[in-house]
Amino acid sequence: MKKIYFGIIFAFVLAVSLSSCRDLSTSSKVLINEVMMQNETNATDEYGERSAWVELFVKYYGQIDVAGYILEAQQEGGKAEQYTIPKGDQVTIIPARQHIVLWADNQPKKGVLHTDFTLDPSKTTILRLYNSNKDLIDEVKIPANTLRADQSYGRIDQSKTELGAENWEVKDNNGVNKDAYVTPNTSNRVNDVNVKMVTFREKDPAGVGMAITAMTVVFSCLILLFFAFSLQAKISMNMAKKNELKAQGAKAGDKPAAAVVDNNAGETPGEVFAAIGMALHDMQNDVHDIEDMVLTIHADPKVEESAWSNKAFAMRQTPVLRK
Repeated sequence: MKKIYFGIIFAFVLAVSLSSCRDLSTSSKVLINEVMMQNETNATDEYGERSAWVELFVKYYGQIDVAGYILEAQQEGGKAEQYTIPKGDQVTIIPARQHIVLWADNQPKKGVLHTDFTLDPSKTTILRLYNSNKDLIDEVKIPANTLRADQSYGRIDQSKTELGAENWEVKDNNGVNKDAYVTPNTSNRVNDVNVKMVTFREKDPAGVGMAITAMTVVFSCLILLFFAFSLQAKISMNMAKKNELKAQGAKAGDKPAAAVVDNNAGETPGEVFAAIGMALHDMQNDVHDIEDMVLTIHADPKVEESAWSNKAFAMRQTPVLRK
């Protein structure tokens, strides 16, 4: 038994250690989603000014506070510049599956979302994102002269977290590709229609497949519930029987003792016949005294007050005669 417990604990520790050694791109909940290095006619900040910006995306299904996170920009030929997002502002709390834009304008006094560095599109730039524990959770490399004015560098599919350049594309509102347009503070690909629904409608216009699928799922669940409850009932009955045997002092594997069969059950004992015989003998031989079963009480004339009729004995206190 100890070996089994040791094996379970070892497997659990191994699973935890392997899960903690995942690639940083798959374990991060906040990603660098889109970057614009030269903003001339695109989005404006809360002051109405245009500047370079970096968009972060929360792929986690729960809100995350990015206060304390570090955004690092290392441009070709220069040192890495880091900006720590200050704490104490509600604007740093990002809802689930939502975005936030950091303005790279080198004016941190404007607010918590304004960094203390700028971005130069003529230099190769590496952006890194660290969490509050200073662990690297995401990074992207933008080659020099890749982006022109009002062009952004964004993920092709923000659900993917690979760090390679194959998951990124140049986005331009005036480009040929209508799907690759700049989308600050929103998803990189905004679909006007639901492709899955359109495909399903084409393959099943009457809805017969949907009906069959729905009924199959419902009845399958009901059948599974039937077997599950039946199995639970059998297990409960077996456990109840075992507990009853234990309460009677029997072992779980023993069979219940056979009941003792009395072959004389239903017969009158001999003592009864003996008592009846003695009673008949006494009656026939006049052994008993002759009694008329009449009880009489005669008053004694010599006694003036009889105890039978004296009410004084029924009183708690004897009355006192006063003159």
